[in-house]
This record gives sequence, C-alpha cells and structure tokens, in this order.
Amino acid sequence: MSYQRPVLSIPQSNQDRRVNEIAIAGLVALFVIAIYGWFVLPDTIPVHFGFDGRPNAWGSKRILWMLPGLALFFYGFLTYLNNEPHKFNYLVPINENNVRRQYAIALSMLNWLKVELIWIFAFMECLMYSLATSQSFSWGVWFVPVFFLVVLGTVSYWLRQSLMAR
Repeated sequence: MSYQRPVLSIPQSNQDRRVNEIAIAGLVALFVIAIYGWFVLPDTIPVHFGFDGRPNAWGSKRILWMLPGLALFFYGFLTYLNNEPHKFNYLVPINENNVRRQYAIALSMLNWLKVELIWIFAFMECLMYSLATSQSFSWGVWFVPVFFLVVLGTVSYWLRQSLMAR
C-alpha cells in the first residue's frame, strides 16, 4: 500500500518572499562582480585554493562565470523544488493535521538554504576578485568550517521546527 501525500499549493509567507528577494539580490551581486571583474582583472587569476586559503593554482578569468552560473542553476532548481513539497522526505509522518505546517517548514528551509548558498558564492566571488588584485589576502582556514556551520545550523533549526510541529 502506498500513501500519496496531498498536493497542496502553499502560499509564500512574507518572510519567504523577503528571503527570496535577498537571494535575487545575491544573484545580481554575483553577476555584477563577474562583469566588473571581466573588464578589470588580468587574464590569469587564482582558480584553486589550498586548505590554508591561499591560491595554489592560476587560470583563465573565465572562471569568474562559474559561480554566477552555478548560483543561477541552484536558484532555479531550489525554486522548482519549492513547488513539490509533497515529494520531500519528512522526519515525521504527514497527516491531514500537520501537512500545511510541515510543507511550509520544508519550503522555508529551502528558501533559507538558497539564500545562504547564493551569498556564499557571492562572498567567494569577492574573494577571488580580491585575491586576483592583491597577493597579500587569503581566504583563511575559517572559510570552510564557517560555511558548514551555517548550512548545518540552518538545516538543524528547520528540522527541529519540523519535529516540534508534529
């Protein structure tokens, strides 16, 4: 016996709309940095970084378009997923009493992850630009742990919300 979850249209809350606007602002920032960098940076820029955050490989400035392209892809993909909450996996059984709240929590989590991912990409693009124009700056060893803490913190928060809204 298979259980089909109800397909509901969950309207975006005001907070979700604002979070989405922040994601769009991040996309705009990414493309502005890439366009500006394309015209002012040298043909060779840092393209790979070691664990200490210092560049250890150099390549074409075409790499400037990778992060905006990935961000645009993830924005589109996560926005598409926001229309399919009935296909997600949930920590709690979905029933008629909690379906709207569980879907809303899942959609909010996706929106926040979208914002974080896009702005982390924007931050990385700024650092690439900064490193291409100055030899003295590095990402530092803190970047990857902070990135993971932010994402895991967000997921943990929303999963806790889901468990509390059984």
